[in-house]
Amino acid sequence: MKKEQWEIEVNPDHKSIRFKISKNHSQENEIGQISLQLDQADLFELMHSLLSINRSFNNETMYYDDQEIMDPA
Repeated sequence: MKKEQWEIEVNPDHKSIRFKISKNHSQENEIGQISLQLDQADLFELMHSLLSINRSFNNETMYYDDQEIMDPA
């Protein structure tokens, strides 16, 4: 997926995803880019965190506590 200021590359062989963010949409060179690569576990954690933030923004209440799942005592 490629937009003006960011691009997402998927590497199925390494089960990773790379985000490339351009500081200026007119710059196509590596100097103007920030790159972040996440493996499958990191991506799952990021998605879980973003979904939690989204639920918080929407004032949704969950029928279970996220902390119980992350830290079953």
